[in-house]
Amino acid sequence: MTVRRTLVLIGLAASCALVAGAVVPAAAGTPGSPAQAGTAQPPTVLGPTLAAPTSVTLDASAATALVSAAGVDTKPTKEWVTRLYNRSIAEALAVPVEWSGSVGACTAGQESRASRAATLTTVNAMRAMVQLPPVELDTEASSAAQKAALLMDANDKLSHAPSPSEFPKCWTRAAKSAAGVSNLALGASGAKAIAAYMVDPGTGNTAVGHRRWILNPTTTRIATGSTPSANALTVIGLGSSSSVAAPTWIEWPARGWFPEQLEPNGRWSLSSSDPDVSFSKATVKVQRLWSSGRVARTLKVKRYTPVVGYGPNTLVFHVKGVGDPKGTTPLRYRVTVSGITGGSSRTLSYVVRLYDPTA
Repeated sequence: MTVRRTLVLIGLAASCALVAGAVVPAAAGTPGSPAQAGTAQPPTVLGPTLAAPTSVTLDASAATALVSAAGVDTKPTKEWVTRLYNRSIAEALAVPVEWSGSVGACTAGQESRASRAATLTTVNAMRAMVQLPPVELDTEASSAAQKAALLMDANDKLSHAPSPSEFPKCWTRAAKSAAGVSNLALGASGAKAIAAYMVDPGTGNTAVGHRRWILNPTTTRIATGSTPSANALTVIGLGSSSSVAAPTWIEWPARGWFPEQLEPNGRWSLSSSDPDVSFSKATVKVQRLWSSGRVARTLKVKRYTPVVGYGPNTLVFHVKGVGDPKGTTPLRYRVTVSGITGGSSRTLSYVVRLYDPTA
């Protein structure tokens, strides 16, 4: 289902950061296949908090039409999700990160257009999965993000506030500034860094901050820069709008049909596009369902204390015992969240159909 170890780091800008383990989904062409041991160094990723022409393309018009025509809180069809995964996400993950710069010479260079497009495609595909409209790429800000990626790569560590003394190689003010408002990855870059951000596992990432910034309903523009070993995804300060079309609820895994290759190892989340909604008193129950809709069993769930500051207000919970779908048979899970306050709903229930879109 998911492969390749990575370390995930999320921290408050200009504050200390948290470190944990993460995984990156299998590369396109071999989704679901396990990685060979020792084939890559463990990647690292880090994200900020604030109280923030290629053959690989996302069908943005289809994503936008889904939001505008279907309204909120509906379920995309299996065919639509399958097409989105196979033609956008899987293809994007297969695009290599090509870069004209040099760590040794401290040359930021440029990431290839194909790699940047693949990164943007992956971001927008993840957003489309939860009916959020696509974001645009800020090419000027991407130059600064590229310098941040170089800085992290050259010093082999991550920070939102890298000082010249702690990051002596390739330090620039532009790199430091971009690092403070970006998700950062080391050991995973390009589209694969986006996949790592969406997993957000480990004891230091129970707030799933990377995921929340990528799925922030109000975001309209992002920037990205990658070396073959590092990524900086600028998610704060480039463009936002409170009037963008957005569903009321943002689930991960998303309700309805959901690719098992994107299942985040049990670390599920529910966000609200309504800033008044609070999950501070919420409880959650997850039930495995038979195909008839009857309950097969209730799964063990660990609820994490909600943390405000990473994009939309979010409830994060770990579901133990999520299975791997076999063949074309999906696994059905009903999630019920009770005790929601501050909004129009007090209880929300939805069903996730976990399946293999490549079967």
